[in-house]
Amino acid sequence: MTQPRTPPADPQDLAWRLQRTPRTRLLIGGCLAVTAVLWLIGRSQIGLGGSMWPWLAPSQLAMLCSFTCAALAILCVSRAQALEPLIGGLDNGVRLHRRLGLAAFVLMGLHVVLLCLHAVQLGQSPAVMLVPFWPGARTFDIAAFYLLLILGALAYARRMRHEIWLRLHRLTAVLFLVGTGHASIEDGTIHFFEPLRTWIVILLLAGTLAWTYRVLLFRSLGPRFLYRVERVVPRGAGVIDLELRPRDRRMMYQPGTFAFLRTPGLAGHEAELHPFSISGSPIKRDLRFSIRQLGDFTKDLDRLQPGDPVEVYGSFGGFTQSHFAPYRRMVWIGAGIGITPFLGMLDFEQSNDDFRRIWFYYVTRSPEDAVYDAEIRDRFLQADSYIDYTQWTTGDHGRLTAAQVAQEVALEDYAVMLCGSKPFVEDMVRQFRALG
Repeated sequence: MTQPRTPPADPQDLAWRLQRTPRTRLLIGGCLAVTAVLWLIGRSQIGLGGSMWPWLAPSQLAMLCSFTCAALAILCVSRAQALEPLIGGLDNGVRLHRRLGLAAFVLMGLHVVLLCLHAVQLGQSPAVMLVPFWPGARTFDIAAFYLLLILGALAYARRMRHEIWLRLHRLTAVLFLVGTGHASIEDGTIHFFEPLRTWIVILLLAGTLAWTYRVLLFRSLGPRFLYRVERVVPRGAGVIDLELRPRDRRMMYQPGTFAFLRTPGLAGHEAELHPFSISGSPIKRDLRFSIRQLGDFTKDLDRLQPGDPVEVYGSFGGFTQSHFAPYRRMVWIGAGIGITPFLGMLDFEQSNDDFRRIWFYYVTRSPEDAVYDAEIRDRFLQADSYIDYTQWTTGDHGRLTAAQVAQEVALEDYAVMLCGSKPFVEDMVRQFRALG
C-alpha cells in the first residue's frame, strides 16, 4: 500500500498529482451516481407517489446500487492488464473487490429489510419477504437471497481450503449476475425505462465478460510465459526462493509487481493459480519469487525439481516506484515477507540511473527472521540512489512508528511505500495520516 506524505509544491508536480488522483473513486462514485439518477428519472415518469414511500423506493434504489457494486467488484479482479491503470493495479483492485463486495451484500440486506417494512405498511406479514412458499412470496428471489447470504458468510471462512473457497466465491458472482438479469426483465423501473435498462445491461455485460475472462479464459488468453525451475533455495524462517529460467521469451515487468504461478508438474496442484511478489530485477534473465510457506500449496513447493515446468502469468500490480516519479525522497518499509517487492526494487536500483534518497526499513520480530538482511547489506551501498538501511527488530526496539520514521527523515515532501501484514500496514497508514 502506498501513501504520499505531502503534495508536491511546484505546478508541474501539482499537475502530476492531479493526474494521479484515484480514478477508482471517480469510477465507483460515477457509476453509483448514474444508477441513482437514471432510477430517479425513470421512477418519476412511472410515478413516485402512493405506496413508494417511505420504504419501497429506497429498497429499489438499494438493490440497484447493490448490483452496481457487485458488477464493479467483479470488474476489479478480472485480471485484465488493460484495466490496471483504471483501478490502480490489480493489488488495489483486490482491496476494492473486498470493499465493494461487502457493500453489495449490505445493500442487498438493506433492500430486504425495507421490503419487509413495506409489507408491514401494506398490512402483510414480513414472512412474505422471508419465507419461501409463503402465500404471495417470491420463492425464487427468497431462495437466491439466502443462498447469497450463505456464500457471503463463507467468503470470510478462513479455515476453508482455498480452492473450495474460490469455487464458492465464483458462484456468488454468478448468482448476482443471474439475479440482476432476472430483475431486468420483470415489470418495474428497469423494464419500463429504457435508459436505465440499457445502463444495467452494460453493467451486466461488463461483469459477465470480466467473470468469463477471469474464470474460463484467463489461462488460455492471459499473459502467459513458460519457465522452468532453476532451483529452490531455503532461506530459513519458513521462507524459500523459487528461481525460474525462461523456456522461450521472458516476462517484462516493473520491480514491485507480482505474478500468478501455475505448476503443472506438482501433484495435487496442477490447475491452481497463486499470486506471489517478484523479488528479482527485470534486467536479469532468471525470475525470482520469495515465498513464505504457510498454506498447502506453498508447503509443497519444496517438491519442485530443477527442470520442472512453471507457467507464469503477469505481471500485475501498481506497487512500483514509477507511481511516485516526482518524489526524490522515499521511505520503504517492509515487514516480514513484505520485504519481497523491495528486494526487486533494491536489485533494480543497481542499474536504473535514477538517483533518489531512500530510507529503507526491514521490520522483523527477531534477527533470525530477517533472512534477507545479509543480501540487503551486500547490495544497498551499490545502488544508484543513496540509501539508509535499518533492520528493525521489534523484539529489541518495540514497534516501529511513523513518528520515529518522520524524525529520522526530517523532511517534508517524501513518499512512503508499505508492505506487510494487513494490520501492520493499516496501523502505519493511520499513523502517517495523523502526521499529515
